[in-house]
Amino acid sequence: MSEPVQPDAPEMPDVQSWHLPRMITAWAVAAVIGALVTLLVPQEGRFAWLVFAIGASTLVTFALQLGTAQREGFITRVSFSVAGSVLLIAVIDVIGMLFG
Repeated sequence: MSEPVQPDAPEMPDVQSWHLPRMITAWAVAAVIGALVTLLVPQEGRFAWLVFAIGASTLVTFALQLGTAQREGFITRVSFSVAGSVLLIAVIDVIGMLFG
């Protein structure tokens, strides 16, 4: 008698599959651009420059994640990276509004 074939349990992704250093690099770029916008742009024109900062950090994220040449988890990695960048820029802007 043969044993029934059981499907392999899904493996948990390892840290390398997330390419955490690339995500941190994208977040650092977003933080630097967000801080520059908050410090250098007057309050009236800040929204347009924050949109630019989010767009630039999204392009950096795509470039960094495409550079891995790994298809598995691409959408998830990009989503987390862009969401982190937007959150960082928002927090920096709120701090800038409170103290600026």
